[in-house]
Amino acid sequence: MIKRGLRITLSLLLAAVFLYLFFRKLQIGVVVSHMGKANWIWLAAAVGLQIVHLALRSYRWRILLAPMKRRIGFYNLFSTTSVGYLLSFIFFRVGDVLRPRMRARREEISKSGAVATCVLERLMDFLTVAFLFSMYLIFMFDPPAAGTGTLDMRQVRQGGLLFGSAVVAAFPALYLIVHFRHRIFRWLDSHPALNGSFLPRLLHSFLGGFDAVKSGWVFALAWVQSLAIWLAITASIWVSLKAFDLPVGFTDSLLMMGLLSMGIAVPTPGGVGSYEYFGQLGLESVFGVDPNQAAAAILVTHAFAIAPVILIGIVLLWREGLDIRSLIGITREAGTVAEADRTGAGVSEQALDVHVSWRRYVRKGKER
Repeated sequence: MIKRGLRITLSLLLAAVFLYLFFRKLQIGVVVSHMGKANWIWLAAAVGLQIVHLALRSYRWRILLAPMKRRIGFYNLFSTTSVGYLLSFIFFRVGDVLRPRMRARREEISKSGAVATCVLERLMDFLTVAFLFSMYLIFMFDPPAAGTGTLDMRQVRQGGLLFGSAVVAAFPALYLIVHFRHRIFRWLDSHPALNGSFLPRLLHSFLGGFDAVKSGWVFALAWVQSLAIWLAITASIWVSLKAFDLPVGFTDSLLMMGLLSMGIAVPTPGGVGSYEYFGQLGLESVFGVDPNQAAAAILVTHAFAIAPVILIGIVLLWREGLDIRSLIGITREAGTVAEADRTGAGVSEQALDVHVSWRRYVRKGKER
């Protein structure tokens, strides 16, 4: 409990630091004025694309779960995905722990298998973002056209080529590591000095997710879905920026997608602060956007990225018969499970059944 409290405190402090860096040079009245000029048609399109993004994530999860159980209901997956994101945004990413357990208990499939698919989703997201970001930096980034900000575009171009080439070159190495992962595991486990240390645990967590998929076709379909997911997210960013008539094309939004993904990956609640800072950095420094207009665009982009997901999660949570009181209890138990997973202490199967409403949630899903 103390460790969790410390993590939450550090997360809030980190968000405060990024928010200070974001707001320190802004004229709040001018920012609000720019926000009021946003084109609501483009913002409505951003909401639609976020719903598409959730649906694509649910479908990808269905593909990854297919080797364990076929014909899993799409609504159940969509509901679990949405509620998981809601929990992650509000309760400091605990949804990543709770989501696979919710699905495993409902569908009566292996809990470890469901968790592995979620680990694999994270890996595929990271690699897809890195791939798209690298492709933009190598083939699409045109400094004279794309950048008029404060940065030296020649240095940005050179740095982009080096970074993109390094990421692309890393893919064959990663493939070999994944292909021979079981030999790597045996080698690590055979050395007592490495047993229980950080590196083996990191590699087990990173590579173990690939064991969730046995079929090459399933893996290929999941990769196609991953590309579709992140292109939908890129499109959502693009239309949000179009609402402010900014000089950012769709391909340039791949750069913004990469920067905003870095921001959302920082452990602040819902990416608050870090998302804004990285977005501001891209719009001002690369595209030469006025700081106040850039701030307005990023604030609205962030709001329209997470608000639809939160609202959908709340609606589905209500449909499942869960209230805030039981949600807090479930979240606390999920934190206990996460801590047990990290320490290897284990947790009883009754840990997630402490609330009547939670049992009702599981039962309702099985009845569908």
